[in-house]
Amino acid sequence: MTTDDPQALVDTFLSPPFTADPYPVYDRLRDVAPVFRSETAGLWFASDYASCEGVFRSPSFGQGVNAGGLRDDPRFADSPALQVLANMMVFLDPPDHTRLRRILSPYFTPRAIEAMRVFTAGLVDRLLDDFARAGGGDLVDDYARNIPVAVVCQMLGGMGEEDQERCQRWSDGLVEAVHPVVTDEMLARADTAASGFSEYVRGLVERARAGNDSGMLGALVAEHDAGAVSDDELLAQATILVGAAFHNTKNHIAMGIWTLVRNPDQLELLRADPALARPAAEELLRYEPPVQLTLPRLAFEDVELASHTIPAGDQVIGVIGGAHRDPARYKEPTRLDITRADAGSLALAQGIHSCLGAAMARLEGEIAIGSFVQRFPEITLLDEEPEVDVAGLPLTRGFRAIRVEVSGP
Repeated sequence: MTTDDPQALVDTFLSPPFTADPYPVYDRLRDVAPVFRSETAGLWFASDYASCEGVFRSPSFGQGVNAGGLRDDPRFADSPALQVLANMMVFLDPPDHTRLRRILSPYFTPRAIEAMRVFTAGLVDRLLDDFARAGGGDLVDDYARNIPVAVVCQMLGGMGEEDQERCQRWSDGLVEAVHPVVTDEMLARADTAASGFSEYVRGLVERARAGNDSGMLGALVAEHDAGAVSDDELLAQATILVGAAFHNTKNHIAMGIWTLVRNPDQLELLRADPALARPAAEELLRYEPPVQLTLPRLAFEDVELASHTIPAGDQVIGVIGGAHRDPARYKEPTRLDITRADAGSLALAQGIHSCLGAAMARLEGEIAIGSFVQRFPEITLLDEEPEVDVAGLPLTRGFRAIRVEVSGP
């Protein structure tokens, strides 16, 4: 990408046909206009690390504009998907965001998630056994997609495999409504998924209420019955517990393995030292972040960002994919380095809207990626350039399938 026109660069990654490799576009935008207001999108874009981090951390920016946008959609009254999304904690600002997050945060502390290590490792081992017997498969459908939903279902009470498969399908459908532009066709698929999710979650809620559940769902039900959580909020938070972690964690795991195989020096480092599994997963979140662009953040007041004044009422998108390749933050940012001294990323956000399930995503990535490359000494990519999954574009990045052959015990 050689153009110096920032508007053309923004249009390139926002509009179909989407490029299979967006990083050169992000890099060029960061070089020519690290903070830029797009007239066509009506939004600011922050693509350098410092500015993107500032958008995350500054209390002068809020995310509630996204719930407002969903409610302003003329299809809102007839759309189960838009209605459930508009009440999810991730789309709200304080005090509603604070109230809902307080209820759930005790179940997502690093200590609470570490207690899931044995279950997660056992799940991964069973999936690896299946992969070994088949001599390979699809890293997306046969491996990565089966991990995050199973883990959160275990946290919610050990749902069966049939329930997990349905939740996967619904998660895939619901994500279509989280786009800058949602067509009627996309919304129809999301509505079907949201309706299925809602009916299923109502059953979970009634089961939790009848059984005096002391876990996450039980806590939500207790707050609802005490009048602190509305009917719509209860349904939305229960839905996000099951569905939110699936899409991005699936992509992190599958693309993480694909990236390591394409970087054999780093793959061998990890195989030689299994203790590098955690920093390797962290570096892979930087190098191939599953979330490429943040949802818009609304400026509550005039905010200074990289010598630009963002006026109150304007919206800013953080270009995470550009921030993660910023040479002002990282040494040799385009190189994968699982022993990186300047580690860390914005992949799981920061500030009050940091990912509630960050510790869970990190645990799953560490175990799933580390165990896969240790189990199979030979991994052959059958898809060197996999087809990009357009369902999440341009906000998220993943592949429809990554077929591999493996050999080993």
